[in-house]
Amino acid sequence: MKIRNKAKHILSAALSAVMLLGSMPTLTFAAQVNEYVDPADIWVSANGRTNELDFNATITQETGWCPVCNKDTIMLTYRTPEYTKSGSTALNRGVKYSDGTMVDGETVGNLDSGRPNQDASYTTYHWSATRS
Repeated sequence: MKIRNKAKHILSAALSAVMLLGSMPTLTFAAQVNEYVDPADIWVSANGRTNELDFNATITQETGWCPVCNKDTIMLTYRTPEYTKSGSTALNRGVKYSDGTMVDGETVGNLDSGRPNQDASYTTYHWSATRS
């Protein structure tokens, strides 16, 4: 009888402790940092414009429609912060690719590009690929 009472006391103490710990407020931490980091603060210079854009790109894996395969396809997307001397994105001037190729795919336009923290200001995340 004593063993049974002792087991009940231990079990009730354990359940009470679990309930007490479960009712305490918990601290949670977000998986993503909410602080804004200016891309210019961590900009990596390279020996060519394309390399520089690749080094400073945010790479994400996304699903998009492939007109060749006729199905959804997983792809890597490179988003690079664009810096221009005028402060206006190259998309407003019809430049689509980071090598200066226009939306029509043939003519070459003015990138108006500059260096972060030197002679250019941030416009947006623009470059996703270079034309090959």
